[in-house]
Amino acid sequence: MKVGYVASWTRPGNDVRVSLRLGLVDVCAILVLLVVLFMPEQGMSIIGAYDHRGKGDKARDVQYELATAGRLQTALWVDPGNGVLAEEYAAIMSDLGRHDMALRIGGAASQIESPTTWKSLSAVSSAFADRIDIPNAAAWAEKAMVSCESTGDAACPAHEKVRLRLYLEQLRLGVEVLKTGADPKFDPNGFRRELTGAHRTSRRGKSN
Repeated sequence: MKVGYVASWTRPGNDVRVSLRLGLVDVCAILVLLVVLFMPEQGMSIIGAYDHRGKGDKARDVQYELATAGRLQTALWVDPGNGVLAEEYAAIMSDLGRHDMALRIGGAASQIESPTTWKSLSAVSSAFADRIDIPNAAAWAEKAMVSCESTGDAACPAHEKVRLRLYLEQLRLGVEVLKTGADPKFDPNGFRRELTGAHRTSRRGKSN
């Protein structure tokens, strides 16, 4: 059975009667067009204000991150020294541009000794790194490395030690580059070039 619609009208002062037959597909296409033409523009939502990254960056679900942050906050109330929770919570806050909150989260959890304290210390280091505060990032990474090595392989396995050690090495080189006068806040490209050069020099020194 063919479904369609017939519209007809007569022009005023004219005996000519015009008929138009529309198929179901035609009607649907017209409805879609009307929706697109008359849909109101979307305004910036409160959630959108949290998204401090540019349009070219990878899309992310901010609402999901905020919901996850709320869940992690509740879990930390129950287990305030849990470094795994603190690290994840602080990472979300840093991703949302709340580096001060990330520092408080990691710092508070690191005050409570536990097998995962090294993760809390690492979270503080990462928050400083996101703020391009390399000396403080390096200092807290040093603390995280010491805590990781002393806590045992169960809580800080070998692959985590390697990851943390490589991260710390980069921060140490960054501190040395800062001494040359390079500033990542005002000249990030120049700082990156100096850091690359320092990294190559460091690798050559280790190989000799």
